[in-house]
Parts: sequence; structure tokens; C-alpha cells
Amino acid sequence: MLNRRKAMMGWLIYTAAKPIAKRALRKKARGAVPGTREGSRGPNKAAIVAGLGALAAGLMFWRSRGDGDGDAGPGESSDS
Repeated sequence: MLNRRKAMMGWLIYTAAKPIAKRALRKKARGAVPGTREGSRGPNKAAIVAGLGALAAGLMFWRSRGDGDGDAGPGESSDS
């Protein structure tokens, strides 16, 4: 059974813990992002691979969405 006292305690704990949790999650996210090599401004291998993967996925998506050349296959109708 939930009463006002328990609701107030839960709200206070949530309000106090939220900034601490956000700070910890931001720190963890910054650590997971591929960065630069030590002593250089260029990206490291993980950042290069991630960028190439994103580029390949974008091109595959763009190509699959651009296959509307008007030819309807079997069982498909062409409304254009």
C-alpha cells in the first residue's frame, strides 16, 4: 500500500539520485565513443571502422529505397 510518506521518500530519492546517475552515464558514454590516437589529431582504427560501417549501411539503405523503377514484380501492383 502506498501512502504519502512513502511517495515523498521515493520522490526525494529519485530527485537526489537522478543527477548522479546522469553524470555516471555520460562518463560511461564518453568512454565508449571511439576517439583519437595518442599524440595525434587523426581518428583511431575503431573510429575509422565505425565510420565506414555507417557509410556502408547508409548506402545499402539508400539503394534499397531507390529501387522504385516502375517495374512491378509478380504479385505486386504499380500505382505510379
